[in-house]
Amino acid sequence: MRTGNADTEAIDWRLTTWEGARQEQLRRWSSLTLEEIVRAQEEMQDLADRLSEAVPSTDRASASPDAEPSRSAADELLERLIAEEDRVARALIDECAGRGEAMLDRLEALLRDERFWGDDVTSGEWWLRLHAVMILGLIPGERAGRLLLAFMRRIGEVNDGNLQDWLAGYWPALFRNKPDTVLPGLRALSEDRNLDWYIRTFALDSAISVAGRSGESGLAQALAWSAGIAADESEDWDMRLCAGNTLLDFPRDAFRPLLEDLAGRQPALGAHFRKEDIDKAYSAGVDKPDWTRFEDPWAFYAPSAIELRQQRWREADARRESVRRADAAPADALPDEDPHMLPYVRETPRIGRNDPCPCGSGKKYKKCCLGRE
Repeated sequence: MRTGNADTEAIDWRLTTWEGARQEQLRRWSSLTLEEIVRAQEEMQDLADRLSEAVPSTDRASASPDAEPSRSAADELLERLIAEEDRVARALIDECAGRGEAMLDRLEALLRDERFWGDDVTSGEWWLRLHAVMILGLIPGERAGRLLLAFMRRIGEVNDGNLQDWLAGYWPALFRNKPDTVLPGLRALSEDRNLDWYIRTFALDSAISVAGRSGESGLAQALAWSAGIAADESEDWDMRLCAGNTLLDFPRDAFRPLLEDLAGRQPALGAHFRKEDIDKAYSAGVDKPDWTRFEDPWAFYAPSAIELRQQRWREADARRESVRRADAAPADALPDEDPHMLPYVRETPRIGRNDPCPCGSGKKYKKCCLGRE
């Protein structure tokens, strides 16, 4: 006599145990062709991908040690940069750059923070402006290039001369690993007459450096564009001379009459370049852009550079304290700038930004060694 219903009798009870199910699975896999096995594996992978996408991103980040660092981690790094001011080690800068998109998010937020660009920031926050540029210089890619360009423009808009001096000469190296898509932005910045000529010249040099990566044709077009700025009678005179100075580093016959005209119109004292400089450059006949002397902005973080700065700040603080104690001048006559924000200047009579550089290059001090003794 039969017991139970037909559905119950149809059940293979061996498959309800783990061992029975495993054996049945192996039996079925052994009967599949290679093509069927590959198709099955692809379907299983597709299912795994869909399940992974269904998991919240926060859960994935916490579950995987290789997941992108959280924004809070980037915040902690920025707090360390602020606390350590100009004593930051290179390893910390590299760690910040290694955060990639998370760090770019935080630096973009700083760029948009009006308070961060105000005059009431702390010393550490001011140094963070410099660190942000240095970090962006290490991160490759188009987004980092756009942000670096935006920081460059912002520095010009707030007219932070001290920060410009610290970064003077290094901008082409900072843009070295950025795609050619930054070129239009660099040219636009260098042509923006609402900005001071000082930051515009850094953009011009960077634009020529980026354009030169595409070969002689790209370099020729960039130099012709720079010559147009140097020849423009309505342009700022200092901007014209700086553009001419850059042309002098790439001696081309087409530019020589323009350079000689600019040289002849400069006063003997404080000239960017003279007729003899032109003769020397064209006699050598080699391209020698000035920015090649400043290939490593991140030398700022070398232990020896950090110690040298601290020694200079201590000496400056000691001099101020000596003046205060001797009461050699009333308190309101003492300089009120934070010495940690200022480039170091040798202990000789102060050299004006427009004076000839004491290194003998013939360039103005602000275009040559200012902030780099």
